[in-house]
Parts: sequence; structure tokens; C-alpha cells
Amino acid sequence: MNKINFSTVRNTVIIALIAVSPFFTTPLVAQSECKVLLSALAGTYTGECKKGLADGEGEAIGTDSYRGSFRKGLPDGEGTYTWATGEVYRGQWKKGLREGQGTFTFRFNDRDSVQAGYWKEDHYLGPELIAPYKVNYRLGVTRTSFFSQGGPDSFVSFKFSRSGSSSYSIDGLLMQGSSGTESVTTAFTGFQNVSFPFEGKVQFKAPNILNTVINNYEVRFTINQPGEWVVTIYY
Repeated sequence: MNKINFSTVRNTVIIALIAVSPFFTTPLVAQSECKVLLSALAGTYTGECKKGLADGEGEAIGTDSYRGSFRKGLPDGEGTYTWATGEVYRGQWKKGLREGQGTFTFRFNDRDSVQAGYWKEDHYLGPELIAPYKVNYRLGVTRTSFFSQGGPDSFVSFKFSRSGSSSYSIDGLLMQGSSGTESVTTAFTGFQNVSFPFEGKVQFKAPNILNTVINNYEVRFTINQPGEWVVTIYY
């Protein structure tokens, strides 16, 4: 019977541990080099990391502090942010900004105040999530599309479409708006210099698809968010 050389086995185990030890220490080194991209949180970070950036669940402490979900070095997902001045936000984040539902606690006139509701790109929208627009009534209209160009001006313009092409075979156009100046030119049909929310109504007449009878068409709508809006009416 062969005898086991325990000295040889012990040396083999020690060599194996030395060989694999870098794999155990690498995560610790990567953790110490993990970055948070918000300067107010740049200090110490503890948590999950990916490609040198905070990614996953973690906690960052700098001038301010944050504990929650990170993505690519920024708060993203659910988390709690505490400012050095004492304000606290608990809720949803996206790319380092408050985005979604959350609660902001702060001091106002020496009293604790709470602002709960919905946020968009770090701006408070209100206690309820309001749709950017809403169609209130349609007559004969197949569908409508609303597109905001996001520019600095405030207007609502109208386009008319049939069978996928722009149509100008309408008659008796009547437009009503809650604000703004009505304008009808070859380049623009709608209201300029409006204030939001905007209540609008459009009525017109046009032949049916077979061009055999004249129909009445109407759409009423509300636009809640500011912007340069283009409303396309399909009939």
C-alpha cells in the first residue's frame, strides 16, 4: 500500500491557494476604484460595481448621501437621497435625476413640509400624474396624433391627413382655443402664444372617402404640458 505524503499534500494546497488568491482579492480592488459620477456624492462608495462605476445596489457618501439603486455611476431606480442641508427625497430616479413617483421632505417657514407625487427630469409635476394631452370628443375623425417639438415657443398647430397624405380638401374650418392668437396661413394653421393647459376644438367639412357625400368632422382636446405642439387630424 502506498503511503500518503502529508507534507507533499500540504505544500500542494498552499500553492493552490496562492494561485487562486488574486481571484478573491480582485473584487475588493475593483470596489475601491468604483466611481459615482455625481460630484456631491463623490467620496466613499459601498456596493455593487460594474466597469469601474457604481451599478446595482449601493451607498455613496460625499457632501450629500444616497442609498439605493445605481446604474452607470448615477442614481437610477429606487433610492433615498439626503442633502447636506437636511432635505430628503425617497423615490424613483433616472440618470441621476428625480424621475417618477417619490416623496420630498424639507423645511419651509421653520416647519417640516412634504411634497409627494410625480417628478420629471428633477422637476415636480404634482400629486397626480397628468397625461400630456387628452382627446375629449371625436366626430367622424379616425384618429389624432399629438407631437411636441419641445421648443421654447408656445403654440398649437393643426394638420389634416387622409389615407396617409396631407389633405387640403376641407371646408368650413372652425377653430376654438382657450388662449392664444388664431392664425391661418399657408405655413401655419392653429394658435400662437398660447398658455397651458390648452383647451381646443376643431370643426370642418369634407367629402367622405368615396367622394359621394359631405360629412361633418369635429375633435375636442386638452393639452396639459407646454411646448410647440403639432396636432394631426386623420379623417
